[in-house]
Amino acid sequence: MDEQVLMQDFCLISGLSEEEAEQWRPLVLGCWEELKGRLRASVRVEEHQSRLALACAALANHRYQSIQGTVCASVKVGDISFSQSDGAQARKELLEMVGDLLDSQGICLKGVEICPARM
Repeated sequence: MDEQVLMQDFCLISGLSEEEAEQWRPLVLGCWEELKGRLRASVRVEEHQSRLALACAALANHRYQSIQGTVCASVKVGDISFSQSDGAQARKELLEMVGDLLDSQGICLKGVEICPARM
């Protein structure tokens, strides 16, 4: 994946200028490595470049906002209120953007206790 594409998408999503975003390049590239490491072996990055770049940028932006402390938990002004989760839901939604490309190996499913039939 072209680093320039990743950084352009990060700028677009975060609202930062190229100069401001440059210091966050390691964060963006780290998100790309994480995302790339979770892809199925059969996925050709070139075929899904746009989707993957946007998912990477969205993940990097979420982490950027968390680091900056701009992700607020709750705001109330008169009758209007806004609250946000701890980020787990946002991360889940981000990964759903490319969920069909991710490898599901290594996912642990909790078992359900099976009650033996009574005789």
